[in-house]
Amino acid sequence: MAFDADEKLREAFRLAAQGVRAGLEWIWAECARPLHNYAFALTGSQAEADDVLAEVIAALIAKGPKLARVRQPRAYLFAAVRNEVRYRARRRARRAPDCIADAPNASLPRAEDLAVHEALMALPVAQREVVVLHIWGGLTFEEVAQAIGVSPNTAASRYRYALEKLRRLMADETNER
Repeated sequence: MAFDADEKLREAFRLAAQGVRAGLEWIWAECARPLHNYAFALTGSQAEADDVLAEVIAALIAKGPKLARVRQPRAYLFAAVRNEVRYRARRRARRAPDCIADAPNASLPRAEDLAVHEALMALPVAQREVVVLHIWGGLTFEEVAQAIGVSPNTAASRYRYALEKLRRLMADETNER
């Protein structure tokens, strides 16, 4: 099943590289949700995740024929999201280094299971992004590694440490009830 989806995604990239709108539409239909989930996990803001995704799609359109050279489109898309999040954070830091937004964000959706969401957000970003990419993004550890620029062993280790921490956090939450 994953092979079929990966092959379809490669075909969508080839079509998008040729300027065929259907290629971009397929990429959007199949990948927007997991990419948005990843952006949200990295930023903690629904609005910021929306903006990141819009920039990534605009960048895909701008790449045009260069998209045909992408060998692992799924990892490429997640790396693009990660890069955009980092770019925005650096730009924000240069503009207002003393501003730290601690106020609650009204645009955050109410999670079905707030305890799981809070536990996920309590993870270090490096671990959180691996969990989101692997579970919700459906990436293999090799693809995760390519997307975030680490070795597959490092990605797998971060995932393992994240699961251990999530288990502890969720056990603590259960014990508090």
